Amino acid sequence: MKTLLSSPKVNAVCLSVFTAFYALIFIIMPRNAEIFDMLYSNRVDCNVAPFWKNFSNFLAAGYEEYIAYALIAVTVLVVVLLLLRRHPYDEYHTSLLYGCLSVAVILTLIAIAVFYLMILSDSSGIIEKFTMFIAIHWTVVVLSDLSFVLLCGWR
Repeated sequence: MKTLLSSPKVNAVCLSVFTAFYALIFIIMPRNAEIFDMLYSNRVDCNVAPFWKNFSNFLAAGYEEYIAYALIAVTVLVVVLLLLRRHPYDEYHTSLLYGCLSVAVILTLIAIAVFYLMILSDSSGIIEKFTMFIAIHWTVVVLSDLSFVLLCGWR
């Protein structure tokens, strides 16, 4: 595991694969009529908090594509910086990566707990809530990786 974490190329590949997966979902989602029909914004009889109504309208308008493009842009920046690094990270840098990934894991666990409470309190609007969870989760991961790359330098 230590060998994998010390390789900037492995980091770049893992980050790219997951970002591509989430970006693909965020780009395809607005074009899916079945998902579109399940959003809060399409339900006239639904009484929901203004935040979720606005987020539902955001999704209904197809703007989650912008989330995908932002994630792709930051991921490209991180991957370029990682690939510019010519040698593996030393033990100090690997421990910093552990720290950045630990912060991402802690924030993800907090997001899972909040997501679970939201679903328990109101199970309707699962599309909006899960999309919000994934957007926050992967943004935290990408930004923590960017923080790591900037802290360690890329050369």
